[in-house]
Amino acid sequence: MSTITILPDHVANQIAAGEVVQRPASVVKELLENSIDAGATKITLALVGSGKTSISVTDDGTGMDAEDAKNCFLRHATSKIKSADDLFQLTTRGFRGEAMASIGAVAHVLLRTNQNEEGLGLELKLEDSAVQSVVPYPWNKGTQVVVKNLFYNIPARRKFLKNERIELRHCIDEFHRVALVHSHIEWIMKSDENLLFHLKSAPLRQRITGIFGRKFDERLVPIQESTEVVQLEGFIIKPEFAKKKRGEQFFFVNGRYIKSPYLHNALREAFEDMLTGEHHPGYFLYLTVDPAEIDVNIHPTKTEIKFEDERAIYAVLRSAARHAIGQFNVAPTIDFDAEQSFSVPPLPEGQLPKAPQIKVNPNFNPFETTQSQPPRFRSDDEKYQRIQQEKYLNTMPSLEYSSEDEIKDFWNESPESPAMNEQTNHVLVWGNHMITLLGRKALIIDVFAARYRIFYDQFLEKLRNATLPSQQLLFPEKIQVGLSDQALLQEYQGWFATAGFDLRAEKNAGEFTLAGAPMLLAPEEAVPALEELLEQLKSLDSESIESALLKSFAKTLSKKAANSEFTKTKEALQALKEQLLSSSNPQYSPSGKKVIRELAPEDLESLL
Repeated sequence: MSTITILPDHVANQIAAGEVVQRPASVVKELLENSIDAGATKITLALVGSGKTSISVTDDGTGMDAEDAKNCFLRHATSKIKSADDLFQLTTRGFRGEAMASIGAVAHVLLRTNQNEEGLGLELKLEDSAVQSVVPYPWNKGTQVVVKNLFYNIPARRKFLKNERIELRHCIDEFHRVALVHSHIEWIMKSDENLLFHLKSAPLRQRITGIFGRKFDERLVPIQESTEVVQLEGFIIKPEFAKKKRGEQFFFVNGRYIKSPYLHNALREAFEDMLTGEHHPGYFLYLTVDPAEIDVNIHPTKTEIKFEDERAIYAVLRSAARHAIGQFNVAPTIDFDAEQSFSVPPLPEGQLPKAPQIKVNPNFNPFETTQSQPPRFRSDDEKYQRIQQEKYLNTMPSLEYSSEDEIKDFWNESPESPAMNEQTNHVLVWGNHMITLLGRKALIIDVFAARYRIFYDQFLEKLRNATLPSQQLLFPEKIQVGLSDQALLQEYQGWFATAGFDLRAEKNAGEFTLAGAPMLLAPEEAVPALEELLEQLKSLDSESIESALLKSFAKTLSKKAANSEFTKTKEALQALKEQLLSSSNPQYSPSGKKVIRELAPEDLESLL
């Protein structure tokens, strides 16, 4: 008896949907791309319950007749290609004919369409991959697809969807990816009847600022290159605006959003002299390549592309980016439409400017000369001593070191000496580390990690007790955030206030004034800390949210505080050691890094 059976179509469609439809954002992507391929000039996306309840996409494209409306829900039914050869001449977003069949297998679908400006269109209802009804319906030219109750027939799949805030963020990301590359199309996005975006047809630069905010314009540096291999245009973000997150990095190839770690490294190389290892370059790059020289049919989501000559494109990207950065450094762009008055930050409310004062020394005599000390030259012994010191010590000016006498005193201390108690005052500074004694052991302490641990305990305790004080900034900072960040600031407004952030909303959407920051945080670290907190909040799940928020806020704020300037005097280092040893976990920093290394005399014997 045969054990191999052919699966029914609806089961096969559900299996295929596992690759194509992973979450509401997957449906958004497929429906928006279909509208683009239909030649639409205006597309409206409306979500209910972040797409878990309903997703509606309406366009003014070519529309469909009754036969095409039925066939579009069949597997491998597409108007984009006719043969396998067409896969290497693709100019459309979709081509496999799997999306609509996969969506129809896991949701209730309502389709309304009309090919003509006048006359009746039709309405089609689909459930479990089967057409339930097709009736005439009054509709304008174009198509509307409404997807309801996603994964209604796969409870396990629906259970693994994230909360509405996270799912909405993924939908917004997909909306950005298509809106950024199709700036000639008018886009509208709504969520639960709230208007999120209304982007009119505009040049590319205006489309970017329309999505990310007006102040984003000053960050953009144009980039353009034309070769036989690739046509490149777009913008890179100035190095001083680079961030630790990877949110503002967009590659588009022939109008399709892609992800390419390989090409991303080309941009990292171009910025290598201007960015630290933890910062990532930002860019909006649009590549045009001969369709015959790329293969987009290698991933279900079509976000990965195989290039015929990837190395050449890598070299062009790196060279063009360096050229654009060089031009920016030599001749910064000038905004002739900007207001010509000086940009002076406003004084805090109620504070008046002080009149300048001039101090004059009445005893000053310009004709009086003073006898200066003659220059003192080092003796031969001093020269030799300095050579020996530089031979064994790293003398970078950015690092601080103990003197030679302090080093001798440190190691010559005998075990019987009264100074060799558990809280000895001997501290040896070596770069970013300190060496001290505890009993008969030498402790090597990472200064940054120690400060990180100490600040973390302080922030965590104050956040739990809601006693973290705020310091008013002398010059309040204007910040502008995107739509998803704006929603986070409103949702967690109480948490930011408890953490010491005094945020005040401005008239324009997404614009805020940061008037105060946590007391333990350096003022220059306030905005980076705020941005990092927003990025972490995006990935927090609803379960145990309070505990996760406490740790997230404490980690971010303490790490920024530990980065602040620290004078490595003996008194400060001694206090640091005592605070560390009385902390909740002296051995490890909040990120899990080792803080203290212990060395006993027998350890030194084994090393030597």
